[in-house]
Amino acid sequence: MKTFRNSFWSGRWVQSIFIPWTVANVLCVLIVMNNVDFTKLFSWYGLIILLPNLLFYGIVFLSEFYIIFSNDALILKNAICPFWRKKFFYQDPIKIKIIYLSGYTIPYMQIMRGTRKLAWRYYLDRVRLKDFPVVIDLLRAKGMQVDVEGMEYF
Repeated sequence: MKTFRNSFWSGRWVQSIFIPWTVANVLCVLIVMNNVDFTKLFSWYGLIILLPNLLFYGIVFLSEFYIIFSNDALILKNAICPFWRKKFFYQDPIKIKIIYLSGYTIPYMQIMRGTRKLAWRYYLDRVRLKDFPVVIDLLRAKGMQVDVEGMEYF
């Protein structure tokens, strides 16, 4: 079993957005804590602050996948919610697309079964960029069809 997983603090989301967003929210709460009527916090005014935070942290949870190669299957597992996992057997007829748009974007993997054109995007923020050539070679060695976009410089 081979696992491609990086630490939480080395992710692109954590370094560029997660830490500043969290620090800004904590500072805002500390600044206005004495002047806030908490009955308004749970009304429509509270939704103005709560909804963007929920959307932002939801996006962070969606981007935290890493890759596990077992003896018979490829496993994509979420680092924050470990019960959220997807297992693909090597003998299944699937097509894998790995796309990286360069810069601070997060590479993602789409796994299509059969003749489907649409597939869920698994954002692989827990996998180091240096590990992607090894991941691609392992997938091809297992007999899977892998299309790669945007990783030519690796």
